[in-house]
Amino acid sequence: MFKCHVYDWEEIHRLCRKLAKAVKSSNFRVDAIVAIARGGWVPARILADLLDVKELYSVKTEHWGIVATITGKATITQPLTANVENKNVLVVDDVADTGETIKLVKDHVSSLGAKEVRTAVVDYKKTSSFVPDYFATRMEDWKWIVYPWSFREDIKGLFAKKGVKSFEEAVKTLREFGVELSDDIIKEALED
Repeated sequence: MFKCHVYDWEEIHRLCRKLAKAVKSSNFRVDAIVAIARGGWVPARILADLLDVKELYSVKTEHWGIVATITGKATITQPLTANVENKNVLVVDDVADTGETIKLVKDHVSSLGAKEVRTAVVDYKKTSSFVPDYFATRMEDWKWIVYPWSFREDIKGLFAKKGVKSFEEAVKTLREFGVELSDDIIKEALED
């Protein structure tokens, strides 16, 4: 059993502003941002706006399955196709959990001739074997993080993990995971 941390959009924007400020104060001039798909898409787009970076690309990886279940070794399923030679690149993801994915993508981007590659995540968990250059929060206690862009997917995953069939079971399960939601949201997730 584990607990969850649920973010709302306002918190995410605040944390991305914190990341952008850290990047700016480090004097790292970002030429291009590479988002790790899927979790890194939204924070990468927000950072592109806050850092005034027009070059925004993506690398697709696979590592996690249903909520809090690692499906195997981190792999790149869609490599970077953009030219990043001699550019300062910021690789962005939502979280460094094990650290495997962000390290894999950083090495991949470096191998394509980038001048310098740095990494940024919203959440850095102390369980990560890789420490990102920039992170907005450091999580000491492991929790599954529910981001606004994967909210329904994660809630449905929690229900599937516990075999939830009824509204009452859903409410009980969410409480066990430390999540409180409105009845309407719970009903919508159950309908899917």
